[in-house]
Amino acid sequence: MNWTFTRLGAINLVAIILSLSISCRAQKLLNSTVSIQVKQKPVSEVLKIVSEQKNFYFSYNSNIVPGDSLVTLNMQNKTVRQVLDVLLTGIYQYKETGDYIIIQRPPKEKNYHLTGRIFDNETGKEVDYASVYSKQLLASALSDDHGSFRLRLRDRNFPLSLTISKVGYADTTIVVNSELENDLTITIYPKAIDLDPVFVRYSEGGGSWLARMFVSSKLRLQSRNISRFFVSLPYQASFTPGLSTHGKMSSQVSNKVSLNILGGYTAGVNGVELAGWFNISKKDVRYVQIAGIFNIVSGHVHGVQMAGFHNHVLDSLKGVQVSGLSNQINKSLSGVQISGWLSRVSGEMHGAQISGVGNIARSEANGGQISGMFNLAKENIRGLQISGGINFGKKSVSGAQISGLGNSVKAEMYGLQLAGLYNYTKNLRGVQVGVINLADTSSGYSIGLINIIKKGKGAFAIYANEVLPLNLAWKSGNRKLYNIFTVGTGLGAGNKAFTFGFGVGKEFVFNKSLSLNTEIINQNFYLGQWKDLPVMYRFQTGLNIKISKRISVFAGPSFNIFNSQQTEFRKGYQTLANEGSYRFKINNSTHGWVGWQVGLLWNYGAER
Repeated sequence: MNWTFTRLGAINLVAIILSLSISCRAQKLLNSTVSIQVKQKPVSEVLKIVSEQKNFYFSYNSNIVPGDSLVTLNMQNKTVRQVLDVLLTGIYQYKETGDYIIIQRPPKEKNYHLTGRIFDNETGKEVDYASVYSKQLLASALSDDHGSFRLRLRDRNFPLSLTISKVGYADTTIVVNSELENDLTITIYPKAIDLDPVFVRYSEGGGSWLARMFVSSKLRLQSRNISRFFVSLPYQASFTPGLSTHGKMSSQVSNKVSLNILGGYTAGVNGVELAGWFNISKKDVRYVQIAGIFNIVSGHVHGVQMAGFHNHVLDSLKGVQVSGLSNQINKSLSGVQISGWLSRVSGEMHGAQISGVGNIARSEANGGQISGMFNLAKENIRGLQISGGINFGKKSVSGAQISGLGNSVKAEMYGLQLAGLYNYTKNLRGVQVGVINLADTSSGYSIGLINIIKKGKGAFAIYANEVLPLNLAWKSGNRKLYNIFTVGTGLGAGNKAFTFGFGVGKEFVFNKSLSLNTEIINQNFYLGQWKDLPVMYRFQTGLNIKISKRISVFAGPSFNIFNSQQTEFRKGYQTLANEGSYRFKINNSTHGWVGWQVGLLWNYGAER
């Protein structure tokens, strides 16, 4: 092992010595010392004097090295390199080849920087945060607080047109003819303009806090300055906003294919845009936009927009918008929104909103809202609202509301309200089905346990019938369909009986003073024990004659089916074995008969 290590060390040492030897040999001529003292001699003659001192030759192109230029030089014991740097002002590079030193121009820098200052024509003051850009090269810079700018150009193609733009100033275009024209002084002219506040707010994506967070203020300033220049190109790639194949001008370029490693800030897309984190577009997006976290578009979207967390379109969308968390469209939707939490549309909606928690449509809606917790339509909606919790219609609804908890419509309801607990509408022109149904007015049907119509039918009745001499009933709903809650009792020590029941009825109005009620009531009777309570199904009619504004008398026949499994009766309680006329037996526990009712009715509702 020791021998191997020694051999490897020796090899490395020899290699180092050889490389140093070659390096020293390669720089032998340039590092040799010379002395020279000349006055007003041509450069070519000075080079010859230097070369003769060390027996080598200079090789150069007379078009590059000014051999006829006269120089005065006094240098003692300096290297050839030092003499050449002073003689040729240090703008050349040198290369040794045998007995020759070759003098060459240095390679041109790949990037060229154009500098200058911008001034206000009227005040003479420096103009800060003005955009200087080349439309041909898609290069741009922003002036600093002192009006100075430094524009980096990839190519040296002259003449070059530069445009200077800033909000509040007229666009100014100058022509730079060569790279020697540097340290420019540019004057721009103020211009009174009326800015559309919506344009200013949205044109650079500024209407979204996410866009403001991920796009620097300088990029947004430049985007606002160059608001009227856009170009379309086949593709672009970016790492972050401003660090892209189009540089800081990426916000002015629409692309057919756009690939953003983390995020991108472009003018728009007419094809496909993909991002690891986010996409921000100033104008329209067509076809496909997909991001791992969010998409922000200031213009229209026509196609599919998908994000892991959030999509925001500041104009309108026609197509499909899908996100894991939320979607927002500031104007109209024609298509479908699907989100894990919340979807919002501020303009008209033609299509569907589907979310895990809630949907909000702020303007007219035609289509459907489906959510796990709530749906809200702030204007009229034609279509369907389905929610596990609550549906809200701030104005009219034409269609259906279906919810696990409740439905509410502030204006007209044309269609169906179906809820696990309650329904409310100001004006019902359809059907309500729920435990509790509420309406201000109704020309439809409310089906539930409690139906209350503010300007509908409401009445209390006190009456007697062939079964019990004292009965009370509450009737609520409208003339088309109303609910009845009834209780009754027998009078006297030996005629005890108690009843409670529920039913529905309909009223036929003949004129202002005469109407006819038809009712179906299910009643239970307590006859001394709670086990096997007898049940009676009562079909009754009553002719109502109004004797005052709110008081009516009524009377009419009834048909009854009575079922009782009770065989033992406590002392003092009725058996209801002989009530009614034309009594008949259906089976051992069920009998039928014809009965009657007569009483007074107090009408407290608007329908009287």
